Amino acid sequence: MGTKIKGKYAGQCKICGSDWKVGEDIFYQKDPKAICSDKECFEEQGGKFTPYATQGTLTSSSGGYGRTPIITKLPECEISDAIKQTSDVWDQFFVVAHHRVKDLYPQEDVTSDRFGQIRSKMMDQFMKIAELNK
Repeated sequence: MGTKIKGKYAGQCKICGSDWKVGEDIFYQKDPKAICSDKECFEEQGGKFTPYATQGTLTSSSGGYGRTPIITKLPECEISDAIKQTSDVWDQFFVVAHHRVKDLYPQEDVTSDRFGQIRSKMMDQFMKIAELNK
């Protein structure tokens, strides 16, 4: 499966001759080897473009590709009142952590992976403090 990536190096397609610069989008596939900035040429080389893999770029902060869809299969089951109460408490921790992270890190985009990781860690810390205070 091929993806669209940002070129780490300037290059030129060996088939059609199109050029790309560092940071420009290129289509890349490891096996069978296909690389070009032109999608049609890439596919003529045997590349198979996979749109979801191209929605994100490999980043050092997240360690993987972003925006890849996650398929969730939820079981059909009854939810007990005790679980609903626990969920309500979790919701409160989430809201508090969300607003606290916004206050502490105003430069962070609330839709970023980094913001979510910080919020998650803060929720863990709040829940641990609540457990210790029992």
